[in-house]
Amino acid sequence: MNSSLELSVVIPALHEGPNLAILLPRLRELLQTLTNSFEIMVVTAGTDQETLEAAKISEASVIEQSERGYGGALKAGFELARGQYIITMDADLSHPPIFIRDLWEQRNAAEVVIASRYVPGGKAAMPFGRFVLSRILNSFFARGLGLPVKDLSSGFRLYEAGLLQSLELTAHDFNVLIEILVRLYSDGKQIKEVPFNYAPRIFGSSNARIFAFGIEYIKTFYTLRLLKRKIRAGVPAIPHD
Repeated sequence: MNSSLELSVVIPALHEGPNLAILLPRLRELLQTLTNSFEIMVVTAGTDQETLEAAKISEASVIEQSERGYGGALKAGFELARGQYIITMDADLSHPPIFIRDLWEQRNAAEVVIASRYVPGGKAAMPFGRFVLSRILNSFFARGLGLPVKDLSSGFRLYEAGLLQSLELTAHDFNVLIEILVRLYSDGKQIKEVPFNYAPRIFGSSNARIFAFGIEYIKTFYTLRLLKRKIRAGVPAIPHD
């Protein structure tokens, strides 16, 4: 990873052309108020003409992932990102660019900063059933894995990019979000959550099916517990607020 820029924004996007056409201009405008040294990276699988066109208009790089799934998209973005910091966000307009300012202001407070729906001040505008299941899954995994995080499944995050170089991520789907936290927290890295108001997408349907998401997480729960034990090997994580 060549940190020749201050910030890289990595956006996994699968058939998100209409949303990207709205998101990317807003994102570029916001980033220009934070730093003159940034890049926008759209990571996709296959050739989606609407996605490619939206990226081209907003001068965003298009990265084609070689591994499947959301996890594969993040890994492809992490590998090629040139920023000192990396922000990950969804392409579906559920992550308003304006909130990046809040993440950016906290970049020196912790190695990982999470836009959290479930800390005081955060909100999640989603169907009741999905909301309840999301809260249950997040609570179950936080307790079971010993992670002091309320919203493990939020993909709207800021990372110190150097930390991602050494991560050998194995998850291919949305469970990669928890794997990242397990690996970094077990290595003593600090995680901070900032309250975030989540709103549903505008165009298209979600690629994160909550029930499939939950089943995949449950399948990998014990794998992640074993991973944490192996990583820590008796070395305690640094406590934090």
